[in-house]
Amino acid sequence: MNSTSPVRAARPSRHGWVDIAKGICIIAVVGLYARNDLEALFGQAGWLDPWSAFARPFRMPDFFLLSGLFLSAVIHRPWRSYLDTKVAHYAYFLFLWVAILLAYDVAVLGHVEIAGGGAVALIKAYIWKLIYPDHMLWFIQTLPVFFIVTRLLKWVPNWLLWTVAAAAMASHVKTGFAPVDNFNAYYVFFLSGHFGAPLIHQLAERARQRPPLTWGLIALWAVLNQLAVSAGLTQIGGLDLLAGFVGISAIIALSSLVAEVSWLRWLSYSGSQSIVVYLGFYIPLTQFTRLLHQHLPGLPMDVVATLAVVFGAAVPLLLHRLIQNGPLRFLFVRPGWAKLVAKPSSAAAQTV
Repeated sequence: MNSTSPVRAARPSRHGWVDIAKGICIIAVVGLYARNDLEALFGQAGWLDPWSAFARPFRMPDFFLLSGLFLSAVIHRPWRSYLDTKVAHYAYFLFLWVAILLAYDVAVLGHVEIAGGGAVALIKAYIWKLIYPDHMLWFIQTLPVFFIVTRLLKWVPNWLLWTVAAAAMASHVKTGFAPVDNFNAYYVFFLSGHFGAPLIHQLAERARQRPPLTWGLIALWAVLNQLAVSAGLTQIGGLDLLAGFVGISAIIALSSLVAEVSWLRWLSYSGSQSIVVYLGFYIPLTQFTRLLHQHLPGLPMDVVATLAVVFGAAVPLLLHRLIQNGPLRFLFVRPGWAKLVAKPSSAAAQTV
């Protein structure tokens, strides 16, 4: 989920679908949190209820698969360079945004039980939230763990590592410790992106070359996915793994088909800056939904849901554009002091 690499920028026709796929997933993530917030405020969430259920089998699995897609290009780098881009990069944003969301909880949402305990309570709450991150930050916590484990276990045969990861996911074993449970639930998808990268690119290319067949298969998948979700089949061990991979394949095929559609450039841009949205959407989203609840309670719920998703996704992108050359750019750009490897001055600012 790093910024677009020079290779990808130079060959948009081949890898442009990746940003579209990320864009679909980040909008689905914003939709999920918007749905949860609207349910809490209004008791309903309009079209976000069925959409969030429909997207559940592929929403986060696709994100993790895409995060592992280009790992083979960097996994053999020297350790210092590898840790800089794959661990320190995400750790910086985890430490920063845990602090920001904690401040938001205390100052804006009024979590007085934290504020009332003074500095000690704040420090304890901060440490706790690093271990059990709030809201969307669990992804930022989990991803560098995947990078480290995969590097350490690269001597293990691919088939064996993948089989163990698949079994861990399908078993639905819950330890009660969220970082371990998240690892078990999603590592197989990350490995699939890493090990299966050539096949994934072939799938995208073949889908692009056969539009009628691809559209037909996507439509069939949409119907079957909805039926499976409605029947609760996608929450059964093993079937959820299958539903995840089929859903991911459909999103890849769809993204390949529409990668060069001009009016979807906004979706591609959202995908290329997906982690900017991921980090920055929660605060404006929750504030916006509260304003709607207070001042426009009579709006149709489908309109409220649409406005919430658009606002939540657009504000962090706009904020990033406004502050990227100013003193607040540290919100989305890792500063030089947080890097393990010095960069040339022209590349001093590494965007997420």
